[in-house]
Amino acid sequence: MAGLLAKAKGQTGPKSRLSEAAKSDLLTGLKEGRWRSAVQIRAWLKEAHGIEVAQSSVYKYLGKVQARLRVPRPVHIKKDPVAAEAFKSSLADKLEALEISGGRPVRLWVMDEMRCGLHTEVRRLWTTRGNRVVVPVQQKYEWNYVYGALGVGHGGAEFVYSDTVNLECNQLFLNQIASRDPHSIHVIIYDGAGFHHRDGAADVPENVRIVVLPAYSPELNPVEKLWDVVRDGICNQVFETLEALQKAQTRVLQRYWEDARNVYSLIGGGWILSQANAFSGNGFASLTR
Repeated sequence: MAGLLAKAKGQTGPKSRLSEAAKSDLLTGLKEGRWRSAVQIRAWLKEAHGIEVAQSSVYKYLGKVQARLRVPRPVHIKKDPVAAEAFKSSLADKLEALEISGGRPVRLWVMDEMRCGLHTEVRRLWTTRGNRVVVPVQQKYEWNYVYGALGVGHGGAEFVYSDTVNLECNQLFLNQIASRDPHSIHVIIYDGAGFHHRDGAADVPENVRIVVLPAYSPELNPVEKLWDVVRDGICNQVFETLEALQKAQTRVLQRYWEDARNVYSLIGGGWILSQANAFSGNGFASLTR
């Protein structure tokens, strides 16, 4: 019995049927998001590499390469990746092209809107193993919009609720941002939606300048992260009225105008802050004062 139980030196068990070529292709496919389920991967292994294994072996392979099941970020089919990357490296040039005269502080903002309604949004939540949580939902098609702007470097936050989105509402929100500090120049970065003003439009406040993001590139706007936080705060709940919904939204948003550190956590220290600092280093007032 002792001889049977003793493990020979260097013995490692049966050799994996996953070849190095198949493992490399598996890693490439996982990075590209090619498969939704282990069933699809099992079929692919058989078809592409002639490897036929049990479903449990597929999960073992996924564990060894540290694969995770994640929700992908949707990307519009018309997005131009080259334009998006070029914007990230040229924002400082675009800010300088605004030809803002010296002597006035400059505040940089990223701005966007979110539609949110009474139709219950269901999201994953924590529970114990084996327990199936049930949440009440309703299908009620009433909604409002939240305009939001976050300060790059200075940590400001501005919000307003609106029944719709149009040029008039956009102008009112730009006025709100401009009046926060009338002596500063406020540079707004947002997308090219038809209800967004362009730089130099007649009804844009005198101390507001505008930079437009590349088309179909929401990942360039840090405000998008905030909307996900808001949805986490209102999901899995039923709201009888839009007023009740707004109260729940406000509880989430309040953290951002009360504590600039929460704004900094969304903006991060990546390309947008680096480009802003590169611009402010060319003889302009600091964007991170």
